[in-house]
Amino acid sequence: MAEPAPIRLPLTQLKRGDRAMVAGASLSDEDRAVLQAMGLDERCTFTVCRAGAGGPCIIQLDATRLGLSPELAKRILTRPCDCPETGCRERGEGPTH
Repeated sequence: MAEPAPIRLPLTQLKRGDRAMVAGASLSDEDRAVLQAMGLDERCTFTVCRAGAGGPCIIQLDATRLGLSPELAKRILTRPCDCPETGCRERGEGPTH
């Protein structure tokens, strides 16, 4: 029997304190490059500090907080996780969930 597909939610649907990983995004090449330069990619887990469609979405990645516009945040799909630590996984390591 095949495993069910993992839950994928837009970043704007997460709540404060939720932990997640990037599961995909509908972004321009420029937006994707900027987010990767700031450290946000599919190898990272983060904690939501502020979310919702009413204002900027703020996430914590390692010791850095990133503010994302609601328009950008709603195009980032996430996979909620219960990872014990925030941060990027080393290259070559896949998600453990």
